[in-house]
Amino acid sequence: MISSTDAFSGKSSLIIALGKILQERGYRIGYFKPFGIGKYVGRELVEEDVSSIVSILKVDDSLETICPVVIDRPYLEFEMKVEGIKKRILEAYQRVREGKDVVLVEGALSYEVGKFMGLSDDEIARELNLNVVMVAKFDEFVLDKIAMAKQVFGDRLKQVVLNFVSGYMERYIKDISEKLESIGVELAGAIPKDPFLSGTFLSEIVEVLNGRYLVEPKEDVVIEQVLIGAMTAQSALEHFRRCKNCAVITGGDRSDIIVTALEVPNIKCLILTGNLEPPSVVLGIARSRGTPIVLVPYDTLTTVSLVSRVTGKGKMKGKKVERMVEIVKEHVDVDKLVSVLCG
Repeated sequence: MISSTDAFSGKSSLIIALGKILQERGYRIGYFKPFGIGKYVGRELVEEDVSSIVSILKVDDSLETICPVVIDRPYLEFEMKVEGIKKRILEAYQRVREGKDVVLVEGALSYEVGKFMGLSDDEIARELNLNVVMVAKFDEFVLDKIAMAKQVFGDRLKQVVLNFVSGYMERYIKDISEKLESIGVELAGAIPKDPFLSGTFLSEIVEVLNGRYLVEPKEDVVIEQVLIGAMTAQSALEHFRRCKNCAVITGGDRSDIIVTALEVPNIKCLILTGNLEPPSVVLGIARSRGTPIVLVPYDTLTTVSLVSRVTGKGKMKGKKVERMVEIVKEHVDVDKLVSVLCG
């Protein structure tokens, strides 16, 4: 099982990269998520992480088998007999295992989630007889979090992969590895923080904003930073030049800011608020530069608030998958992980 100390620690990204690497090596892999949090798309209940991973790894099992329990209501309202749930999970897991060399089992949002219902990661790992690899979001308390997880999982917790390691923190890795060994946990890798992987696809931003394109993008670019164009054009230019793969939020009546942004290659998108469209000549410049422009109905403050919901939580697809595979190959001992996950 691949579990995590916190939500949004990068479990799914690691599973995708590991799955792709093992497929390159000729392994027959399976993917399994005992229970997930669903949302309705139209009339269909969807567990987005599961759907995404199944699509990328092209595994054959049905979505209902891969994720046998999907919560379709607020967690506090969810009721089901625990033994019935565990039986369903065990039967589904046995079906996924058939004909596979490795099954990548994804834990819950974090390892504690599901405890009240008897579905926390430690209980599922015990029920399915799984060793555990913990993905830990790197911060100053990471050792404490791993030590607590070790108490919960006991001998099943074999290895840890640190994620989002900032450059200046890399000097602590050797010391952390030694301290983890003292509690019987092996460090299998330390993945550096990567702005591109933390970025958000433009399509995700447009979706959360209910926006529409005034100038269509040539591709679904990844946005790493968001700037607000509320200053003078001259002041804005200095900020625009320093940013990387940036989206600029400004009013459609700020033609000076828009034209200035269009002069800077680092600006990958303009988001215009208040349903205010710029002059056609400005749109013509954007088309000639290949810079998409999105019109949204909200004011600037609301727009920034909505964008913040998806930034740092971007989906793993396309070039992000390729980048994650490269990083895992470079910074994680895949052979160690396989030995644990197959053990």
